[in-house]
Amino acid sequence: MFFDIFELINFVIMEKAETLQEYYKRTCRKLPDDLIDSDGKNAHFNVLKRNNCYASLHFSRKDYYKICLTQGRAILHTDKGTITIDQPAIFFSNTNVRFGWENVSPAQKGYVCLFNDIFIGSELRKALSNLFKLFRNDSYSFIFLQAEQYELFSQYFEWMLKEYNSDFVYKKQVIEDFLRLIAYTTIKLRMASGEIEKGLSEGDLVNRFSDLLEKQFPIESPDNALALKTPADYARHLQVHVNHLNYCLRSYFGKTTSDLIQERILQEALDLLQYSHWRIAEIAYSLGFEYPQHFNNFFKRKTGKSPRDYRGLLLSDI
Repeated sequence: MFFDIFELINFVIMEKAETLQEYYKRTCRKLPDDLIDSDGKNAHFNVLKRNNCYASLHFSRKDYYKICLTQGRAILHTDKGTITIDQPAIFFSNTNVRFGWENVSPAQKGYVCLFNDIFIGSELRKALSNLFKLFRNDSYSFIFLQAEQYELFSQYFEWMLKEYNSDFVYKKQVIEDFLRLIAYTTIKLRMASGEIEKGLSEGDLVNRFSDLLEKQFPIESPDNALALKTPADYARHLQVHVNHLNYCLRSYFGKTTSDLIQERILQEALDLLQYSHWRIAEIAYSLGFEYPQHFNNFFKRKTGKSPRDYRGLLLSDI
């Protein structure tokens, strides 16, 4: 009995998730420039038409998010069994979901968009959290669509594709808005079916944490240090036990409370080093570090460079 349990744990740990690079290789598509030598550190998004889909997709996890609008007969393999897809549908996958796909009919239409965790902003993250929470008891995160619903989603994807190919300076923000629109439209349709409970207590806590985290930024002055620095600070403010907060955040994001706080602090540090004229010590204190050396160690651990070296590289590129 114990051997079987440890064998299962070992399998889960050793199971390799498909990367974005492997996705493009498998589908014989050109690897986008932002993924070349990125080492998984670059934000990535792409939206594609499904006119030339491959016949099958092996059963595995992926290290990216995927939204697929599909029309055509296929078989979806999930942890809870197989599902016959014989009408238009929209699918959502995240980095925690294993699935496989087999096309049955040669004619496959629709769209697919892919993006990694680094691409996701706070508002989009909340939308995806609400969506995946909604499907927690289902075999997979998808819904079948009526003809008019499929056309509505097709329009969303077509607008998103047009924006993706544009030179608009804020196109990332527009694309995120379209993704949120797709997510919330799906939530609305799913809830309208009357088959689920509408309460999202854990989702509400995740949203409140995300809102609270974002309200700490941007830091306007080196005299205004972060008010909330640790998981315990956030748990106390949200009036929940820190272990419960950590459990909910791990369920949604696959990351701890500390991970999420540190990621946001790092992003603010990068922005301050690039756009402000503050001394590095001032940035350190404003971000809640007691000593500048602690900030230096944190920054170098996360980026491989010291704050001074990072700022120097930015200045050398001007």
